[in-house]
Amino acid sequence: MGRILSLLVIAALVYLVFRGFFRAQVRGSEGPARARSPKGEDMIACARCGVNLPRSSAREESGRWVCESNPNCR
Repeated sequence: MGRILSLLVIAALVYLVFRGFFRAQVRGSEGPARARSPKGEDMIACARCGVNLPRSSAREESGRWVCESNPNCR
């Protein structure tokens, strides 16, 4: 009974070590997503479809903000 318990403890420790290692690998390759400014970016609503999007992803058209790259918004 003691051997089984010690093997379970060793297996749990190995699992925790590998889980931490793989999480660090994933976190290191992607990097955290960060805003360009401390406050974030202004969000606006498209005048045509109503989708909320960052101001940098929109274009001004006749004084209204519209989607720049959304093919469904025409």
